[in-house]
Amino acid sequence: MSEVLEKLFHSKVEIKLLRLFLNNPDESYILSDVAKKLKINISLARKEINNLVKIEFLVLRKKAKKSYYCVNRNFIFYDELKRLIFKANPTSSDKIKSQVEKLGQIRFVLISRVLINSEKGRIDIVIIGEHINRTKLKNFLSDIEAEVGKSVSYSCMSTDEFRYRKNMFDKFIIDIFEDPHRILINKLKKI
Repeated sequence: MSEVLEKLFHSKVEIKLLRLFLNNPDESYILSDVAKKLKINISLARKEINNLVKIEFLVLRKKAKKSYYCVNRNFIFYDELKRLIFKANPTSSDKIKSQVEKLGQIRFVLISRVLINSEKGRIDIVIIGEHINRTKLKNFLSDIEAEVGKSVSYSCMSTDEFRYRKNMFDKFIIDIFEDPHRILINKLKKI
């Protein structure tokens, strides 16, 4: 689905910007923060942001000699763009799966909420496994956040911790399976 958006819009950067501002309608950003958050070149970000300001999708506000950008909720196609952007998955399940497998001995991965375009849920990704490299995990989450334009909530636990919490009928564990979700990896004998 994301490929369709890339063909409708003229650049991946534009799509990332739309996701960022539509996912965070109450936030204002300076240019350098946008470029850093989305992991894009600042001059490319400036060019695309200026285009979005020209069509009045973004509003430019000056405060203390700094330029802040925020979404214009009164933009004529605001609701339609929001539906279109959210309908297309921001990143593919296969991409997430292949990246997660590099983090350690992964036994189970569940995605929910923003990663499956659902507003319902407590968390975006649950990773269960052993010897998970925290630096790689942090980089992985940062990359995903750059793709979806929103902070990603996650839970990472060992197989033993997961089984213990499940056997204790931990509310968090129960909720993640009751909320809309998709299981990407399941190497556990039973859940």
